[in-house]
Amino acid sequence: MYARQKQVLESFVRVRTFLEDHPATGWLTYRGARETLLEVLQRAFTHAGTQLSGSALQRGESRHQRQLMLRMRDRHMRPIVTIARAQIEPDSDVRMPVALRLPKCRLGVTTFLHACDGMLEVAERFEAELVELGLPSDFLARFREAREELDLTRTRRAEHTSSHVGARVGLEVALRRGRRAVDRLDAVVRVAFEGDEAVLAEWRSAKRVRQLPGGRDAQAPVGALALRLAA
Repeated sequence: MYARQKQVLESFVRVRTFLEDHPATGWLTYRGARETLLEVLQRAFTHAGTQLSGSALQRGESRHQRQLMLRMRDRHMRPIVTIARAQIEPDSDVRMPVALRLPKCRLGVTTFLHACDGMLEVAERFEAELVELGLPSDFLARFREAREELDLTRTRRAEHTSSHVGARVGLEVALRRGRRAVDRLDAVVRVAFEGDEAVLAEWRSAKRVRQLPGGRDAQAPVGALALRLAA
């Protein structure tokens, strides 16, 4: 879909250039269809930029989530589990070390948050013992604060995803509208330049949706191309 969008958007830019180089004369006019095409180009560039930034912000938020998860595991969860395991003695109460376990590193954010909630619930029951054994008196408050910070990244990532998806759909709608404008312009150009095969050949080349060559550019999101064309 991205490659097809790029092809269509490139054709719109060529059509815009053609209209500037070959104004309609006499009773024929590009008015209406040309304004629609220019509006479509502006909207397409805006949607493409949002699509590109939304995708980048989404990736950044995912990386930030992973960093927060690793930090929580090392700074908040590991000390609790380490102290709990150290209390296994022949005459000790083994409920604490059995109930407090370190989650795996590869958990998803939602599952990791569930693991945090479970550990917080258990640690709260043994709060006095854990403080007596070396944890700071506010260790639970710090743990909860870190947990809420991680939870907020889910909201931000969802917002970036919604922005990316909305821009993608908006771009598709704009491109369809632009194709209808080009169809209307086609009727005008064919009559205005009837008999001028050189200009008509140039027009056919401008409006044709070409196939991009293979490689990285053909597979890249349309946002990158749109920003280049807008420059």
